[in-house]
Amino acid sequence: MVCISGESGSGKTSLLNAILGFVPLTSGSITIDDLLFCEENIDQIRRKIAWIPQELALPCEWVSEMVKLPFELKANKGNHFSKKKLFEVFKELNLEEELFTKRVSEISGGQRQRIMIAVASLLEKPLLIIDEPTSALDAGSVERVLNFFNTLSQKGMTILAVSHDRAFKLGCDNVIYL
Repeated sequence: MVCISGESGSGKTSLLNAILGFVPLTSGSITIDDLLFCEENIDQIRRKIAWIPQELALPCEWVSEMVKLPFELKANKGNHFSKKKLFEVFKELNLEEELFTKRVSEISGGQRQRIMIAVASLLEKPLLIIDEPTSALDAGSVERVLNFFNTLSQKGMTILAVSHDRAFKLGCDNVIYL
């Protein structure tokens, strides 16, 4: 688990966007799983990454639609949605199954964050990139998310997060300050 931290405007989100191939590099290079990031293999690299942006704006009215949407993306075509597995992860993140049938507008920002963390874990990618994973969470939920990320990390997933949250940073293996 690696946390990128620093002052506002220092380039944390820009770095994540470069790793995802959303902005071109002006210098240096990015290598993921021994693949040099370039136009020819961008799809291959993106299939290895689960991504949760800070501002999650999915075109969904219902939570049930929101959780299924990532499984319909080109980079995730090999992964199949499982409601049973989702509910197992919901338990770990202290989320109620009833959230699945609610409107997105009826749930809190913290619930939305934890739901998308659950979904990202089900994609079973080797790399999870997440921008401000705990920005809408209380202290207990931050601890739960950290424990969940530690479990994912022990299973072989790399977590790369941008965070200002002191407790979150302390729970990471490495912290990079920009």
